[in-house]
This record gives sequence, C-alpha cells and structure tokens, in this order.
Amino acid sequence: HTGPLCEWCVSNEQYFSRKEGGCADCPTLWRFGILAAALVALAGTIFLSYQAVSRIAVKALRRIFGPAVAIRLSQLEARVGIQPKLKIVVSFYQVATTLGPVYGARLHEDFRDWMSVLEFFSFDLLGLTYPDACIGSMSHRLLLAALWPFAVILLGSAAIAAHALTVGLSLRKSGSGRAGGAGGRVSDEGDGEGDGGGDGEGDGGRDGGGMSGTRGVVAVDADGDGIPDRGVVAVDMDGDGTPDHIEDVDVIDTDGDGVVSVSELNHLRWRELVRGTQSRILYLAILVAYFVLPSVSRSIFKARMCESFGISVFDATARRSYLVADLEVLCRSDDEMYRGLDAYFWAFFVLWPVLVPLVLLGLLLWIRRDVRALRVTRLSRACRFLWRDYNARFHYWELADMYRKLFLASLVLFIQTDDGSSKLLRLIVASVVSALFLTALALFEPFKRFDDFYLACTANLLLTCCFVLGTVVQICESAAYEDMCDTLVGFESAFGASAFVIVLTVAMIALSLVLVVFKATSALSAPTIRLLSTGRAPVMDMSKKCHFHGFISHIWSTGQDQTHTIVRQMKLVMPDVRIWLDVDCLKNLGALEESVADATTFLVFLSVGYFKSRNCRRELYAGLALDRPFIPIHEADVEKGGAALEELEAECVEHCVDDAGLGTYPSYSGPAEMVARIFKKEDPILWVRVNAFQLESLKSIALRMLRHSPYYMRHPETLTSGVMVAGEVPPFAFVGPVTILVCRDNDGAWSVAEEVQEAAKTGRALAPKVAKDGVVAIREADDALE
Repeated sequence: HTGPLCEWCVSNEQYFSRKEGGCADCPTLWRFGILAAALVALAGTIFLSYQAVSRIAVKALRRIFGPAVAIRLSQLEARVGIQPKLKIVVSFYQVATTLGPVYGARLHEDFRDWMSVLEFFSFDLLGLTYPDACIGSMSHRLLLAALWPFAVILLGSAAIAAHALTVGLSLRKSGSGRAGGAGGRVSDEGDGEGDGGGDGEGDGGRDGGGMSGTRGVVAVDADGDGIPDRGVVAVDMDGDGTPDHIEDVDVIDTDGDGVVSVSELNHLRWRELVRGTQSRILYLAILVAYFVLPSVSRSIFKARMCESFGISVFDATARRSYLVADLEVLCRSDDEMYRGLDAYFWAFFVLWPVLVPLVLLGLLLWIRRDVRALRVTRLSRACRFLWRDYNARFHYWELADMYRKLFLASLVLFIQTDDGSSKLLRLIVASVVSALFLTALALFEPFKRFDDFYLACTANLLLTCCFVLGTVVQICESAAYEDMCDTLVGFESAFGASAFVIVLTVAMIALSLVLVVFKATSALSAPTIRLLSTGRAPVMDMSKKCHFHGFISHIWSTGQDQTHTIVRQMKLVMPDVRIWLDVDCLKNLGALEESVADATTFLVFLSVGYFKSRNCRRELYAGLALDRPFIPIHEADVEKGGAALEELEAECVEHCVDDAGLGTYPSYSGPAEMVARIFKKEDPILWVRVNAFQLESLKSIALRMLRHSPYYMRHPETLTSGVMVAGEVPPFAFVGPVTILVCRDNDGAWSVAEEVQEAAKTGRALAPKVAKDGVVAIREADDALE
C-alpha cells in the first residue's frame, strides 16, 4: 500500500481495510449482489409490512382478537405517529455520521465501530455493500453512485406495474357483474349478469356492483338530463378483495347512449388501475429520493472532497491535498485525473442536489391549494409523504429540512475544498446553520403534532452540540503545539469529546424510544373522534369547490353562545374540521350566499326567532338552491332560547314565505319545502350541554358531516358502525328483570321510564340472550313503599 497515509493499495484487486490494518482482497461481485439485494429486500419488506399492517391488520385482528383489540391497536399506531419520528431520527443520523468524512472530526478509534453502525442511516447502497476502491476508477464510482437510485426506482416500478397487470388481468377474467346506478340505466350488453338496478332511493347505488375488483360504482346525473355522467370507481390494487383507491370518474356513459354498460365500467376500471399504479410509482420515487438524496449528494462530492497532508517535517506549512476517495489523485487543476472528474461532478450535481429538490418543490407547489383546503386528490395522496406531517400552511417544510440536510452533509464541502476538513470553518458554519434552523423551528412550529415538534427541536439541538464537540475533537487531534487539547479545552485527549458525541447520538435514540412509548401509553385516552370500524381518525376531505366542511347558521339573540360552543368543541374532538362561523369568518354581510356555497354541509341551529331573521332565511334559501345537505341542531332548553320542534316548525311555516327565496332560490315552492328539508328528511340533533350527553350531540353532528363528505359518500360502509371517542360513557344494557319506581306526580319521569321500557321491548337495551318481554316493569313509588 501507498499514498500519504499508506492507506491506498497498489493492486486493483485489493482495498485497504481498517479492520485488518492492511490491504484485503476485493470481494466477488456475487457478494455485492447478495448484500445489495438483501438491503433492498429489507427496505421493501419494512415498507410493505407497514402498508400491510395499516391496511389488512385491522381486519385480521378483528377476526383473531375481536373488534375491541383491533380498534385499540389501530388507534395506537395512528396516535403514536411513526412516520414523522422515523424521518426526524434518520435525518439526524444522516448528518451526524458526516462529522468524520466531511468535517474532519474523527472520533476516537474506540468509538468508530458505533459510528459504522450508524452509517446504515445514510442509505448508501454502494458504501454499505462493496468497498469503493474495488469498483474501479473514480469516474465509474461516480456513475454508479448517481445512478443506482434510478435502478431501484425502475425495479420497484416494474414490480408495481407487474402486480397491477396481474390484478387487472384477473379482474378482466371475472369482470362481469352488476353495476348500480342512480339517475340512469345500467345494462349488461351480454357481458355480465347484472340486474341493472339501483337501490331506488337515489343514493347512488351504494352497494355498487358485483363486479370483481370494483366497488361502489356510482352513476350520478349531474346535469339533470337523465343520463349519468359522473361516477366513482374503487379499484382493488393489491388483490385482497378490498378497494384501495376511490376516485372521481369523468363520464361513465362513454358512448352517449344513455346506458351505462358493464363494458364501459370495465374500461374505466382499467383506466383507474393505470392511474393508481402511476400514483404508487410516484410515491415510491419520492420515498427513494428522500432517503438517498443526502448520501448520493455526498458521494457526488467525493469528486471534490480533498484532504491536505504535511509533506515536510521541517516546514509545517508545506502541504499537499489529495482526493479522499482516491488518494492517488492530487487536488490540483493541472492534475489530469482530477480535472477529468469535472464533467461528472457538475452533471450529477445538477441532477441530484439541484433538480431533485426542485422537482419535489414543484409537486408541492402544484398541490398546495388542495393541501391547504384539505382536499384529497390523487396527486396529493401520492405526495403525502412530503406534507402530511406538517400544518397545511407549512406543507413545504420538508423541502426546507431537505436543503438543511443537503447543506450540512454535502454542500458545505464547497467551503475550503482543498483543506476544509482539517480546519474549523466548516464546523463553525454547520453549528450556526443548525442553531438558526432550530430557531426557525421554534418560531414557526410547522409540525401538526407537538411531540414531533419537540423531537425535531431536540434533534437539532443535539446536532448543534455534535458540531460544537466536533470542534473540540479537531482541536484535540491537532498537533499545532503540545498539550493544546488540555490547554484550550480541558480534556487530556480527544477521547472525552468523542465520548460526549457518542452520548449525544445514543441520547437521540433513547429519547425517540421514550417518546414513542409515552405516546403509546397515552394514545388511547386522547378525546378525539375515531371510526368504530377502523379505530382511526376520519378522512376530513372536502369537495373541490369548498374550503369549509360546514356552514353553521344561527340567530344571534338565542343561538350565538351555543353555536360558538359547538364549533369550539367540534374543533377539540375533530382537530382538522373547518366550520364557517360568522364571528370568525364573516367579512361582508352581503356575501352570505357565497359563504354558504363555500361549505360542504349546512348546519342549522334551531332556536326561537331563527326563522324570523331575514339573514337566516337568506342562508336557508342559499342552502336549498345549492342543494347542500342540511344538518338541523335543535335547542330544546327554553331557558337558553329553545322551543319545542312543533313551535319551531310553526315559526318556519309563518315566515319562510318569501317569493323566489329572496331572489336566491327562484324555484322555491313555499314553506312546505323548507319544513320537509329541515324537520322531516332527518330528525334534528338534540343539543345537550351536560357532560357525556354533549359528547353524544357532537358525535351525531360529526357523523352526519362525515356522511356527506366526498370520501365517505363514496365509501359509506366505513361509517355504518358509527364513531367513538376514547373515554366516552359506554352503552348500558339490562342483563335481567328490572323494576323502575316512579313518582306519580313526575310526568317527565314517567315518560323516561316508558321510553326505557319500549327500548327493552325492541331489544335495543338488552344484553344478549335476554328475553324481551317483561324485562322492565314500571311501578308507582308510593305503592311500592306501602
């Protein structure tokens, strides 16, 4: 071996091994292939396992352990939030492991094995599986380092496409069946056995079709011409029998004959399968680019990463710089080998540190309106890895963090390219940048969850400490004059500072684990609404033209305090819900109709005097004209401005007589239409203020809002079990005969007792295997006491 450190092997078939303390034979390419395949397989297994757990595990757990265990485990996974914590930890170690190669702060040899373990977080496939010196010339190494991620993306894309093709072909073989529709006919045209019927209630054929791989195929007559022209197709992408993606389909009646045929639906199913495959491939590409960008950029900078060495024992200023990755190459413009790397370096520099972040930024800019409006589109779903952990107005924060990692792990090499690793300037700059980023984190608080925010701040604080300690390590390793470490720092050697760095890196893992355990123990008690069917928080999407989930209409004199309470409490149990409330959102009283149009649902708070208000009636007519789903909420407490439903209905009949709906709804047919929409279509939700009863009112409001949201209109079966809140009062049931004693003078008590008795007769308040008849008996208290 030769070179300035005697760490460069003369033979092309050997590489320098620090573990063996000399040159070792290069491993065969079979080893490289096996190790690379093992790493890719491990990463793929982790990814697919996470996907499988999030999609299939709930169903399996329900069958094995029962619904309660399945729901609690699903809640646990959702509440802990593994993804953002994993990203924070990986980002920390991707930068921390550059202390030696980029900043020249090489830890004491006793700790180098630990740092080698942390190199796994760099996701450097080549560096982890095969020695650099065995690959070939420096130009060949640059080519492999810059292009292997594209090979991984291509292989993964091929696997996804092959799987989708297999699923598509299997669906095509069994792709005959029934398609349900509303507002138009559905025929078989000889390629199915469908009955062509909807459900007759105009709900869009909720049960959908019997076509294998297609579910919830809904035909909607949007323009009222009797021909269905919009619909929904759900595609089973992974063949597990469960539709994985649901998306709007433009034009189901493709040939304009007024008939929705199964062959047309099959064509649309194929189109949705292709689009779903494209989304998954984009998601894979984003995932690969995110994790490998720092390591690939650092590998590209190996063409510029130099280290200076003293060449004379008599002249301390006489130094010569060599390329760290190839100690045969001098870092001088007149060196032919060094100059020949320029083209490779700049080409791949533009490709990775420049173009890749710009492409990701372009995607985030493209979907920014959908993300901020909480609208779920195909592209925003495919890019969710980049934005879903942050508040909507900071959805681009991942790019800021990515540029931070790029700068600290590779771009900092532009500082003193020849001998920067032997000086302190890079460490000083890195310390300042980390401190500034920590300040920005504290000021903007971009994360949705506070635990992720605290972990990110801690990671940046520890990283700043690592750079400061790296400065100490460099000073202690310097031989500028004797005992400099002890004189300037107080350590006898670099061992103490190195040990401190190791403590910080271990502390990051320990803190992350403690935080995960803490979140796991407290997750199930969080008082937020979740679906009983999955245990997860509901999908809070909106139609493409709306920015609010609901518009709440009320009269100030008798409903102001109650509606404010409703909105505030709804925000507590559904943090992502957006409800239009006048005190928060009203800017122009003349634009009430536009505000109603900007919400997906229309909440009506029924209290005394509501229908007398002209502005309230304007809102009502706008809701009718726009055909918004009405969610009536009834204030029954007379002392709080409430009244019986009969009185409120009479008030509606008396005052909702405006011609043409005050000009807002020209086809308004009179009070009967308003009464039918508010009081008859669905029972108004009773607003109760007391403890657990208020929570039940909020759950009822939330459930109706969800039923009318775009996602759950396409996937209604997930709401059939209802919603729940951790810690809520569970339902009670009678396990045997019960006698209720009632005072004869208390009319309300008699009513409640009779209601309980009636519920028992229908079986709604009984435990399993308890007979319905005679379970609840009512007796007068006075007679029983006598």
